[in-house]
Amino acid sequence: MSKTLKEIGKELNISRFTISRVLNGSKDVSEETRKKILQYLKDNPYYPNANANRLHSGKVNVIGLIFTGKASVIFESYVQQIIEGVSEVTRKKDFYLMLFMQDELDYKECYSLYMSKQVGGFILPGVDRKKHAGIKCLVKEKIPLAIVCSRLDNICSFDCDNVRGGYLATKHLIKKGRKRIAYLHGHKGWVDAEDRFEGYKKALKEEKMKLNIDYVKYNYGTRDSGFEEKATRELLKLKERPDAIFTATDNMALVVMKTLKKAKIEIPDDIALVGFDDIPLTQAVSPALTTIRQPIGQMAKEATLNVIKQIDNKKAKGVTFFKPELIVRESS
Repeated sequence: MSKTLKEIGKELNISRFTISRVLNGSKDVSEETRKKILQYLKDNPYYPNANANRLHSGKVNVIGLIFTGKASVIFESYVQQIIEGVSEVTRKKDFYLMLFMQDELDYKECYSLYMSKQVGGFILPGVDRKKHAGIKCLVKEKIPLAIVCSRLDNICSFDCDNVRGGYLATKHLIKKGRKRIAYLHGHKGWVDAEDRFEGYKKALKEEKMKLNIDYVKYNYGTRDSGFEEKATRELLKLKERPDAIFTATDNMALVVMKTLKKAKIEIPDDIALVGFDDIPLTQAVSPALTTIRQPIGQMAKEATLNVIKQIDNKKAKGVTFFKPELIVRESS
């Protein structure tokens, strides 16, 4: 059982303050005393009281990572990459990671966790850019935080350049000789998909290709409405059906692929297909899916480093964009 500094000091007949200085690497202790303490600790490990240290130093070395939505989101690839990225930095920096699941971002709970010194700062993945009032309140209260896989103007954010990603996907299809490129947007108002749509339009405009609104599909139903299959079948019924489809996510692309196969459409001979995210399943399907890779792990690491800097009273960054990468596979 771990002993307190007071108990160790009593056994060694050395003050607990001297022992604490040795533990903190101070040189203001005689070599003989230092060796005596370190030899004792080899056989009698000491585990410091984290809560006491926080109260003493005023620094809370705990990062709160908050995911919103259903708990099943934990199994999604991008969530795993975020957790791995944050964990790598917290381990190296002697910080702890606390994971929270909330239906929607609960700003009052965040404030309470910070004020009660349970958490020293927050990482907020994928925040809704239309619901940012609460986050601005946290920033106003000087609570260290960073947004990852999303962004808010003038708030520390680390996001993929989704416009660039949409441009790369569309430009790739154009270079492959595709003339009629469709885009599955997903839910109207979904900001990341909107950015990818902007990149899609930019590539078309650059090549002097007219935007055909019949080739752009929005989901006006629920998330479980079978949108991708319905949209794909509508595209196949057009007089001039597309010869390529770009989807806002890989998950959408996988449903499109399944639907095309059912309709006896050859990929990529009849219709080429490109997704976005580079989830693990993209390499397991046949044909393997061409996609846009986001450096999610790196974004999470940078966000964590920045929150730690804020905890150390250093200035927060603004918005940082990370470059997406085109991963070409069999589907295009």
